[in-house]
Amino acid sequence: KDLPIIQAVRALGDLESAKALLDERTAEWMKLNFPEVEDTALACIIASEFGDREEIEFTRLTELVGEEKATQTMTAAQNSFGAEFDLRDKKALLVLARNGAALGETRKELEEYLQKQSETVLKNLTCLIDALTAARLVARAGGLERLAKMPASTIQVLGAERALFKHLRKGTPSPKHGIIFQSTLIRNAQATKRGKIARALAAKLAIAAKADFYSKHAIGEKLKKDLDARIKAIKKGDAPE
Repeated sequence: KDLPIIQAVRALGDLESAKALLDERTAEWMKLNFPEVEDTALACIIASEFGDREEIEFTRLTELVGEEKATQTMTAAQNSFGAEFDLRDKKALLVLARNGAALGETRKELEEYLQKQSETVLKNLTCLIDALTAARLVARAGGLERLAKMPASTIQVLGAERALFKHLRKGTPSPKHGIIFQSTLIRNAQATKRGKIARALAAKLAIAAKADFYSKHAIGEKLKKDLDARIKAIKKGDAPE
């Protein structure tokens, strides 16, 4: 059950890389015609919807980016010093830009799949962290079984192997967290508290992974309640080392 999750996570990474490259190229191409557009996302929207600054429709652009930005963009387009595109230029850019937009839609569908699949297969893990982070954790470990066999200390820094290797080789500060930093429990915490919170979260994740793989018992809510209490104590400064 976890193997499709691993493949989906890897595919998601491939899609994100491909989309980033396509968007960068699309924006550079669009800026030949409309150099005043500095924002890559906006340039890609204009390219995929219109293909030419002279083809921009205010009503449609407003639907996509809001009235204020649409008004600013229309003003800039009317006074642009960009090069003119002929029909062939426009069509070629539209194809490229719409392929990038299609990758974005595929990414959303994959994320929705991972959300549902993780909530089904990783029921306890997803009580502690969001479904996408849980999926990435399993993929990085190489499967749910391998994650279930890992100690909490390894889970804590999973995904930060380069930083850990650098720490061991050169004595740089050891990483406090890896993939689990994506959890809002850590990301939104004070920097001085993140290490302790990461340890607390990793300890519960280790238990949750074992339950998801071995017993299938639903203990996630209990783990979450205990974790919340632990984090509350850490934030108050009452938690022991």
